[in-house]
Amino acid sequence: MKKRILSICLALIFTFAPASAAFSDISDSKLAQTASILDALGIMQGMGNNQFNPNGSLTRAQFCKMAVTAMGFSDVSAYGSYTIFPDVKNTHWAAPYVNAAVRHPDLKEQAIIRGYADGTFGPEKTVNFGEVCTMLLRMLGYTEADIGPFWPADYIARAQSLGLTEGVSITDPKAAVKRADAATMLLNTLGTSLKGGEGGMLLDKVASSTIHDCILLATSDTDSSLAANEAIFYEDGTVNATPRRTAGTLDSSSIGVYGTVVIGKNENNVALGIIPNGNRTETYEVTSVSADRIETKTQTLRPNRDADLYIAREGYQLGTFAEAWSGIQPGDTLTVYFDEYGSQVLMAVLPKVSAGTETSFVYGLETSPNIPAEYEIVKNGVVVDRTKLRKYDVVTLDAAERQALVSDAKISGRYEEGTPTFSYPKSATVLGQGYAISDNAASSFADLKLNDYITLLFNTAGDVVAAFPKSTVSADMQGIVTKIDGNNVTVALMNGLTLRDIAVEAEDLSSLLGRLVTVGQSSNGKAYLTKRELSGKATGTWAIADGKLGDRVVSPDVRIYEEVTSGAPLSPITISDIEVASVPTNQIRYTVTDNAGTITNIILSDVTGEGWLYGIGFGQSVEDEINQTTKYFIQMRYWDGSSQLEPFPVARIPDRLNGTPVGIPKGYSKETVNTSVATLKLTLVDTVDLAAFDGSTGVRTQDGYYELTDDIGVYVTERREFISLQNAKSNYSSFRLYANRSAEDGGKIRVIVAS
Repeated sequence: MKKRILSICLALIFTFAPASAAFSDISDSKLAQTASILDALGIMQGMGNNQFNPNGSLTRAQFCKMAVTAMGFSDVSAYGSYTIFPDVKNTHWAAPYVNAAVRHPDLKEQAIIRGYADGTFGPEKTVNFGEVCTMLLRMLGYTEADIGPFWPADYIARAQSLGLTEGVSITDPKAAVKRADAATMLLNTLGTSLKGGEGGMLLDKVASSTIHDCILLATSDTDSSLAANEAIFYEDGTVNATPRRTAGTLDSSSIGVYGTVVIGKNENNVALGIIPNGNRTETYEVTSVSADRIETKTQTLRPNRDADLYIAREGYQLGTFAEAWSGIQPGDTLTVYFDEYGSQVLMAVLPKVSAGTETSFVYGLETSPNIPAEYEIVKNGVVVDRTKLRKYDVVTLDAAERQALVSDAKISGRYEEGTPTFSYPKSATVLGQGYAISDNAASSFADLKLNDYITLLFNTAGDVVAAFPKSTVSADMQGIVTKIDGNNVTVALMNGLTLRDIAVEAEDLSSLLGRLVTVGQSSNGKAYLTKRELSGKATGTWAIADGKLGDRVVSPDVRIYEEVTSGAPLSPITISDIEVASVPTNQIRYTVTDNAGTITNIILSDVTGEGWLYGIGFGQSVEDEINQTTKYFIQMRYWDGSSQLEPFPVARIPDRLNGTPVGIPKGYSKETVNTSVATLKLTLVDTVDLAAFDGSTGVRTQDGYYELTDDIGVYVTERREFISLQNAKSNYSSFRLYANRSAEDGGKIRVIVAS
């Protein structure tokens, strides 16, 4: 039986934080969270005027009140009419709690706190470490027979073994316990199993109910449509789009916490907060995403197609990775949650929680504050001098790091809606996109009117900081079309922002999927897209380790794409995909720089080989007898952890596509006709037996050693499907190896055919 269900996780990162419990004299975030939940539960309040007095000592009367309340007895008024101890008369503020501790039928057997041999209680005496350990153990149901006869040594040792003293450095039994230490030990005790483990946790005594395996997804700090006492949770395996009532605004540090929601007593199903359950979570910074993988700064993830995926910006809905992968953006933080058995439960892109716009301002205006001289200026990940700052840049001062973080991200479009009032909005709609507007940013809308063409300025956290007429400052609206749904498109702008599901005026958008475009807006509010040619780039070789392309600095957060063949969709890749030390200028197609001259986007030709979907291609034609037309498809069989078969509509079928190992550019649409058709015919390198393989990483051939592409599958001709390499090795002995180019040129084995 587990003694501590929440372990150190509860003691150190308990994440309740109702708005009412913000104490101005606590600077440590963990202690602030601890004090907040104890305050919300009514166990340990502050001292008034938003003060907690963390370094103050506690009296026996004060700790007795906390212990009785933590046992679930908040109404002890019936015990305040008489006197038991001569120094705690019935008029003493603590009399009801002291009397309940020794007389209440559910408390007296546990003898949480006792009087002295002379018959007094000593209410004003300072409580020490040995006494606190003793009282906490008795609250959990332990007696002297369970612990041992030597007081306080045996009691302190048992408290330490149960984790009740985690986060506390006191060792002297006679040392006074400060309020901060008492709060930490009380919270540890709430999350500890009662003696024997059969009666749950002490927490169950102060909560009316708990809801397990929940994730806090949003509060009013991240979604302006929520009231201050509302929050959205993932619970029971789905996203509950109906807001749950909370005790004030749960602290933003709780966003993404996976654990148990606690419903307070004497409340109408009000959630006090969420306790971490200690299950494994992993976080990754996304660099690029495609239908079969997520590239991060540390590794490549290959999610199951049916894995649950939640993306905050897409609304309160849960989809599968196959359905919703295109909503993940470079720069997103992806959190992966696992259950207690280690099985994946959810992938989530949660709202970015920032300190708001209070420390952000627009540079270059008469009202702009000065940047402190000692601050380092960072723009798009690069340290720059002050001469690189431009008017209308947004500066965010980070006092902790002594940095000025600079953003030049903007969008321009028609001001379509502002609520509750367009001249001082809490939310604003531009180009069909809804944005939360802080009070600071709202003041910049004073002279703007609905249907004006305006420009929104964003800080590095993606918050709107200000709005100006488009005639004053405008945005470079070039980006890549990443999704088409009817006449709605999603465009990933080169400045890092994304326009989602914007309504576009066009008869046929299929040719623009994966292409570079400029977004504009006509007078009727409809957006339009203009395809851009890949002309214009910085000259020189890209020395990757040096972070230089020619004489220009490349941002460490540079967004990279490949156009594997002329006119093909652009495919996102990461620096880790590039296995050469430098990229020559003839393989660089296009670059984008910020207004300081730093390169923020690079489009390459086929440098890595990762921009293709590799498999076995078949041509298929289907007669439409009703419309008397013929539809053409490339049927691709490929492996992404399981055998897949997907049709790609095309204007014509390429020659010799009859079960051939090929690659087609990633990003081709499966819904609309792809007018530009290109295939890469793979080269047969060799036919080998089992002995040629170097595990699952490489293979020896007549032309030398080749790497195998990650998680490669094997195509079995007679079965017309892919199987895993391990399965193929167990059942077949001859393997034909196909590569995209020679090993000397960075080629890998991309398809294996077994017989």
